[in-house]
Amino acid sequence: MSEQSLVSAALMSTALFRRQQRGAVLIVALVMLLVMTTLGVSTITSTNITLQLVQSQQRQQEASQAAQNSINYLLSDLDYYVNNSSYLDGNGDFTLSFPSNVSNGMAVTINGLQCLLQATPAGCSLIEGSSAPCHPEYYWEADVSVTDNVSGASSNIVEGFKFRYLEGYCPA
Repeated sequence: MSEQSLVSAALMSTALFRRQQRGAVLIVALVMLLVMTTLGVSTITSTNITLQLVQSQQRQQEASQAAQNSINYLLSDLDYYVNNSSYLDGNGDFTLSFPSNVSNGMAVTINGLQCLLQATPAGCSLIEGSSAPCHPEYYWEADVSVTDNVSGASSNIVEGFKFRYLEGYCPA
């Protein structure tokens, strides 16, 4: 074999080797691209799920806050207790429309507002005009539910409280 034929055989084998390498580099690059795309898609999916969980938790907290706001609104006006019967509907359920800043745009339902007990406090005087008149203590219970119609989040609060007022304001 001549020197020229050896050189040409070497060039041909180098060219063949390069073609085989180009194919391997292409396959490795495609596999790496596939791995990176899969990681990117899984990261985006994980982020979306986390965002949905956070939004759900936030709406649940807003529903709880709206329920507490509703209880506070009920406690803000003694008329709801003194004239309780004027707030009852035909079925005997307590009804009240809450302002939007109280309900936060959610559906508020008063499941119950009832006087549980009227009690005479200890240490009061039954003598009219005394410095310690006997005003009974009224024990009430409020049960409020709030539902967010958009997300379905809901909260229910049952709270008891007492106050003193004139005799005869605990409906039977």
